[in-house]
Amino acid sequence: MFDMNRSRWGFDWSEFILGILFLVAALGLFRSPKIGLTGLAIIFAFMALLSGLTTIAGYKKLHDVTGLRANFALAFGILDILIALVFFFDMDSAIVSLGYLFALWFIFDSVERLVVASHLRRFGGGFYWLSIVLDVVTLVVGIMLFVHPVVAALSLNALLAFFFVIFGVNAIWIAFARSRA
Repeated sequence: MFDMNRSRWGFDWSEFILGILFLVAALGLFRSPKIGLTGLAIIFAFMALLSGLTTIAGYKKLHDVTGLRANFALAFGILDILIALVFFFDMDSAIVSLGYLFALWFIFDSVERLVVASHLRRFGGGFYWLSIVLDVVTLVVGIMLFVHPVVAALSLNALLAFFFVIFGVNAIWIAFARSRA
């Protein structure tokens, strides 16, 4: 299925660091549940920007392994950056549409990871299936946020922290999975 003569992935430091940053962001949200929407918008903008940059930075290696499916990851990485720019430069609109934008971000990132997850089989079935399960969970959370934006707005801190924990654990998991190849 995969050409084993390709260069090793090695430990994926950018994915690992992204995972740690997501876990730190989750901890901050759990510790300070009354954080303002402006603070959430700023945190979200930074995390979306980092997510997009990390995805784009890993595009070449992902393309070598998954072929054209990596283009989905590239497109979603660009969307992450565009969403981040909206949050940075139009804070009023960001705050008004925070629930929907979070939902779209969760959905985009989950779909992107599901589309390219097949490359994780190379690292072992456990890595692949755990990543699939975590991505499906974040996709469900994203859909729930999109369908019930009022509920999302009332519980945004907890839902966001939950997503950050899952996304962070998944990113760290992928970093270690890639080191096994």
